[in-house]
Amino acid sequence: MDINNRIKESIKANKPVIGVATGSGLSAKQVAEGGVDFILVLSAGKFRSAGVSSLGCMLPFANSNDIVMDLGKKEILPRVDETPVIFGAFASDITRSHDELLENIIKSGFHGVNNFPTIGLVDGQYRKALEQNNLGFKKEVQFMKKAVDKGLFTIAFVFDKEQAEAMAKVNVDVICAHLGWTVGGEKGIKDKEKLQDSIRLTKEIFSVAEDVNPNIFHMIYGGGNIKNPRKVSKFYNQTDTIGYIGGSSFERIPVEVSIKETAKGFKNFYKLKEENQRLKEELIKKKGFDKIVGQSKAMQEIYDLIDKIANKKVNVLVTGESGTGKELVARALHYNSNRYNEPFVKINCAAIPENLLESEFFGHEKGAFTGADKQRIGKFELADGGTLFLDEIGEIDFNLQAKLLRVIQEEEFERVGSNKTIEVDVRIISATNMDLRKAVADGRFREDLYYRLNVISISTPPLRKRKEDIPLLVNHFLDEIKEKFDINILKVDSEVLDILMEYDWPGNVRELKHTIDRAAILSEDNIIKAENLPNNFRVYSEKLNSASQQTNILEGLYKNVEIVEKQIILDSLKRNNWNRTETAKVLGITRKTLYNKMKKYNIKNE
Repeated sequence: MDINNRIKESIKANKPVIGVATGSGLSAKQVAEGGVDFILVLSAGKFRSAGVSSLGCMLPFANSNDIVMDLGKKEILPRVDETPVIFGAFASDITRSHDELLENIIKSGFHGVNNFPTIGLVDGQYRKALEQNNLGFKKEVQFMKKAVDKGLFTIAFVFDKEQAEAMAKVNVDVICAHLGWTVGGEKGIKDKEKLQDSIRLTKEIFSVAEDVNPNIFHMIYGGGNIKNPRKVSKFYNQTDTIGYIGGSSFERIPVEVSIKETAKGFKNFYKLKEENQRLKEELIKKKGFDKIVGQSKAMQEIYDLIDKIANKKVNVLVTGESGTGKELVARALHYNSNRYNEPFVKINCAAIPENLLESEFFGHEKGAFTGADKQRIGKFELADGGTLFLDEIGEIDFNLQAKLLRVIQEEEFERVGSNKTIEVDVRIISATNMDLRKAVADGRFREDLYYRLNVISISTPPLRKRKEDIPLLVNHFLDEIKEKFDINILKVDSEVLDILMEYDWPGNVRELKHTIDRAAILSEDNIIKAENLPNNFRVYSEKLNSASQQTNILEGLYKNVEIVEKQIILDSLKRNNWNRTETAKVLGITRKTLYNKMKKYNIKNE
């Protein structure tokens, strides 16, 4: 997979080159489908996807290279066959040599490397001490030089002219001006740099790099206040950057829109630059997607359908099991339409007694019936110009269904006890967990009303059919818990997530929310553990522990086989005086297979 050609094709097509640092396989898959040119696997992304600030990668939680290798091999590489993947390498790792790390990176299938975490993010006395002990930026330059020599694609993060010159001299492919951590969000940092200052620094960095190597590519990373394509456009216009690399701006900042669509927006900005981007951003804020969480295919289809029909004055029937978020879909339809400034009025048809529901719909005059001691305005009248959400529509009385049908058809009604006709302009969105077709067949629901309500239908999927959204939902609920209960959960044990993914969730998203609320309240040291889950989850914990033990046994057997195989190959090579052709014949394998196994087991003629 030639990254250079991929970049040149984007430049030729007058499109920016876009790279994304992702923290999960789902994010990687979405940005790949959005058309990005390459994906970076950085330890910061792993922390970010776990709901922790990207800054966590600078703290001594674990070995950064091990984190990146595990994330890349297990989640990213298997899901993005057609998109190059870059390994974020910590060059000052004292636990292994540069050669050993690079060989492992190549063997694992990564297409290039990048210096991250970089010492450029550290300053003060600690930075000085690292530099004095040869663990500073020079170490990163040495690593990148070895990567270049091995033919890997190289992206160098630099923070000033001196670093840019050093990296350019070892012929890295890309000089990337690192503009700092992305600003914004509860887990972000405050903006200290003005955009124009960042542009000025970027120009200086690119100028020095170009003097050393005129063929080097120029990009920017982060950072600062750059959170959307409009901000990046200033760099396109005022510097010679060929594109942008981001992390938080794709995964953390855009809560209203999907990662996939955000990636498309960055990639296709040149096509969209004639649009009024500022107006578009303001409309996004009103779309009501903030409470709907999910990036699975099923949820993406719902987002697309909402976008298509939100501004159409057609009645919508939202169906799905209890707890799947039908009301959230109704609210998204309303706030994504041109009615967003008008009322959104909800009626739970199952919660109101039959004899009062007509009054709830249409209102009543004083004295219209016993207990009507004053005039009441009904929900239809209150929703005039806006949206009326009829929840549990299948529970409405059969006789009242005829009156509801008339209002929908004629867009007029009379209050109970009045002969004055009131005209209304109301969009109807209904929801039910009942099979209305069966209710029609059984004579419990009017067929003509059913077709009036069901012009467009949206089916909300049960959680068991979109389990890939569970980690996102957990993070979302933890943010809500922090505000509601003042509990700041710092970590969710991996065993807990495994259990949550195993469970089938008959109560759907609502049940997951209540489970996380309970676990957070019962947690100690701000860590949610398996013991904090309800008792009915214990069987899943035991099942996972049993599976883990079996996996460990199989891994042990596999290791023993490898030890034996290595010894057989080594003995055969020695008997044949290290003649690879003869050894391959004796072992009954090809010379290429022998070479690959020698490389795998690090067998060398010493």
